[in-house]
Amino acid sequence: MKSASQLWLSRICMGLATSFLVGSASSLFLWGLEKIQVFRTEHIALLYCLPILGAVFQYLSQLPNSSNKLGTNDLIDRVNQKREDISWTLGPFILLGTWLSQVFGASVGREGTAVQMGGSIAHQFSQWLQLEEFEKRDWLQAGMAAGFASVFGTPWAGCLFGLEISKVGQLSLRGIFPCLISAFGANWVSLHVWGTNHTIYPNIFLPEINGLFWLKLACIGLFLGLIGLIYSRLESIISKSFARLPIHYILKGILGGLILLLIFQFPYFQESIGLGSSYLLRPFETGDTSNFALSKTLATSLSLGLGFKGGEATPLFLIGAHASSALHEIISLPIPLLAALGFTCLYTGLAKTPLTSMAMGIELFGYEAWFCFFICALIVMYISGKNGIFKTQAWANWVPKPLYS
Repeated sequence: MKSASQLWLSRICMGLATSFLVGSASSLFLWGLEKIQVFRTEHIALLYCLPILGAVFQYLSQLPNSSNKLGTNDLIDRVNQKREDISWTLGPFILLGTWLSQVFGASVGREGTAVQMGGSIAHQFSQWLQLEEFEKRDWLQAGMAAGFASVFGTPWAGCLFGLEISKVGQLSLRGIFPCLISAFGANWVSLHVWGTNHTIYPNIFLPEINGLFWLKLACIGLFLGLIGLIYSRLESIISKSFARLPIHYILKGILGGLILLLIFQFPYFQESIGLGSSYLLRPFETGDTSNFALSKTLATSLSLGLGFKGGEATPLFLIGAHASSALHEIISLPIPLLAALGFTCLYTGLAKTPLTSMAMGIELFGYEAWFCFFICALIVMYISGKNGIFKTQAWANWVPKPLYS
């Protein structure tokens, strides 16, 4: 049994190591994505390599103990004590897998990669320090928080994400210190050691708050909740149907790449190729964005459902912001407010993390609409069903669960 001084020394070591390593990994990841987007734009023919990459991912998934089978759901299972270990190879694999998926044009995001890198780094370091079991779980959450914070430049949202993600409606009080120090530390390292730049979004201001405003807010939440439900069902259907195909796994990977390559030949899907971060500010300036929201939904569902690697946050930011911005002629609210609600609440609602939604909204768009982000995320959380992005999340006993999965 460790003494109090030894315990705090190990915590300080873990905090410093997690902050530096995860902040550095996120900076490296974002630097690579920036270079990749420029390179792919100049070499559009790389799309034709999607079938080869699909076959590679399918081959890797057949290997024993392959990291291709691991993801954020496995990290959540580790926190909830439903699995015993996470391989150190998860971090490097998801980094390279996401980079390759982006090089060849798959419509995937970056949050999953950062969270998984952060979680695997913190977990491995806690193994080396031989921490107690409960400390390992706390620092795994902290690693996930650090990854989220440093990849988006949102330390408060990252901290709350790490605390909320494993069990809906329950914050791990024991994990507050690790998540707080790791999220802020990793974000600081990313910004001030490596000079990472993040997109700057406009501040959001509210119109007059009256009964009609609350009705409009509820309608936006319902609209985003339906989009979230459609997206999660579509991705699940594609993934399960693809897994059941009675063909050799190499042929299955080639087929998946060909399907994605085929849809990217249509002009309608051209803007949905890759991460799409160059379109993040567009819905704050114009409401003519519904077509992009639909094409990005289909492209991302196919990319992830067919086995390509990456996160879901940035695609969902784009889908939510573009979809809600397009409502400006139906719901008479400022376009930037509509875009900010869609940007923040679709992803966090599907992730079942409403406090993260509020913190991210404040950090990216200002404090004025803080309650709007929280309320909309709650509505999305329930309308989208019990199972959102992370299927292994538990629900606290006191929280009423949605009536359908």
